[in-house]
Amino acid sequence: MEAGLVKIGDAAARSDYAEVSGVLKEIDPLFRQHIADEESQILRLLIGELGVKGAEEEIRVFQQHTPIHTLMQLVGELASKSAAELRNEQSKLRELFAKHAAVEESRVFPKALGICRGSARPGGAPGNPKPQA
Repeated sequence: MEAGLVKIGDAAARSDYAEVSGVLKEIDPLFRQHIADEESQILRLLIGELGVKGAEEEIRVFQQHTPIHTLMQLVGELASKSAAELRNEQSKLRELFAKHAAVEESRVFPKALGICRGSARPGGAPGNPKPQA
């Protein structure tokens, strides 16, 4: 997805709105799969082991998926508008995605891995999470 966002930025700088739209269409299913995988596997694991209260931060991080996807759709719609509007929205999208990915990688994923390894359960008790079907 990051590579796609770079392509979108480059295409926007060249005023190649057809490419912007095309790349967004390529990214969209990847992002939808990203959302489905994280929410069905990682968030499920965290809530199952830590409870809703213990996974509040991760829930808030995953709630960012909706505005990111909405902004992606808006950038696609703007592909037929002015270059300035498109660059502005693309920049917002890239910044929002970068912040979201950084929090996932620095906090959410390590916590989920800790649970899988049995080191992040409340009270330090080792876990034995079952693989999800």
